[in-house]
Amino acid sequence: MYITIIEDEKVLSNNISKKLLKNWFNTKIINSYNDFINQSSIESDLYVIDISLRDWNGFDIIKYLREDKDINSPIIITSWYTDAERKIYWLDLWADDYLAKPFTAEELIARIRALLRRSYKVSWNSKASYNGFIYDIKNKKIKKDWIEIDLTPAELKLAEFLLFNVWKLISKEQLINSVWWEYDLTKITDNNINVTVSKLRKKLWDDFKLKTLVNKGYILQK
Repeated sequence: MYITIIEDEKVLSNNISKKLLKNWFNTKIINSYNDFINQSSIESDLYVIDISLRDWNGFDIIKYLREDKDINSPIIITSWYTDAERKIYWLDLWADDYLAKPFTAEELIARIRALLRRSYKVSWNSKASYNGFIYDIKNKKIKKDWIEIDLTPAELKLAEFLLFNVWKLISKEQLINSVWWEYDLTKITDNNINVTVSKLRKKLWDDFKLKTLVNKGYILQK
């Protein structure tokens, strides 16, 4: 999962990047207009954009991403401005969240997680059907051939996320930020993920066709 940081204060952008990397996010830093226009690919899962850049206009960048490139990924605006009128204008136009400077990396990460969870949100009354499994998101129950399967909270969240994303490549970063978001992510290891995946496979049997792609993630196949 990639987060693009568009910020001309290099120390700040580097500090943000280091914190995000510790929390399982890959980052791309853009410190200047030349960096921006020279990017071979500008599409990311989320953008953190300083609206008050010194030699270029963050607002024009957001407009370009939304209108010219038709990118719908969440955007968090950062700025020293604190007046409500500006915030409302920017949020009504193209942004998804606003964070006033100075801010802590912890607050930014919390807002990033919230926006990314919202991006994967499904209807409260949704049910997923898959190879004889039925998952009811409202009642948080999964059944196979009408028999309820007993899962731990982490296993249930993992099953929910995968069942609503069949045939999609899911990275470990996406799983961490969707399944383990309530925990201290600096303490979530590959072993935590591997153990939970292994236990889920055993409990859901061979009909749960979860394929592991080395260094890429997982795909739930039909």
